[in-house]
Amino acid sequence: MLRRVAAVVLVGLLAVLAGPASSACACSCAALTEQEHLERAAFVFDGDVRSIDTLEPEARGDFPLSVRLVVRTVHKGDVVAAGGHILVGNSGNEASCGYTFEPGKRYRVYATQQGPRFVTSLCAGNRELGPATTGDPAWLAEPASPAAGTPPRDDRASAITLTLLVASAAGVVAVVIGVLRRRRSARASGA
Repeated sequence: MLRRVAAVVLVGLLAVLAGPASSACACSCAALTEQEHLERAAFVFDGDVRSIDTLEPEARGDFPLSVRLVVRTVHKGDVVAAGGHILVGNSGNEASCGYTFEPGKRYRVYATQQGPRFVTSLCAGNRELGPATTGDPAWLAEPASPAAGTPPRDDRASAITLTLLVASAAGVVAVVIGVLRRRRSARASGA
């Protein structure tokens, strides 16, 4: 009996330590017109992709990639002027609605704002426009720090994970102690 309880507790603890599994999902986008994409977006611009970086786990959220673009033409919003740099969050995986950007190419980007971050997706209406302009001063300039759309460091996710781990471990210890006490009681009353 004790071995079964210990096995269940061990499997439960391993599941908690392994963390939640990534959810599998497929992206399905509604067919929208260019005007509808424009109305839904907070910031629409043509931009050249300078780099694509993977964010630190605490800053990721649903958008683990940070796409740095040099803004060339602004169509909606006044977040960044032409020639400025912006970071746009993206899931990077088409199955989870991430748009596939490539460095050195120009795109029309439809971004929304989530807190201090700008994000985009496969369903936002983004499209490739051609090659980037890479030899001009805007491309070569070091971007301001922090660039527009820079994700804030969020230590809350790490704190929540640690709290859940500690609470789970305490629960496991309580169950094991309870089982051992019952077993000891059963032995004492049977002797």
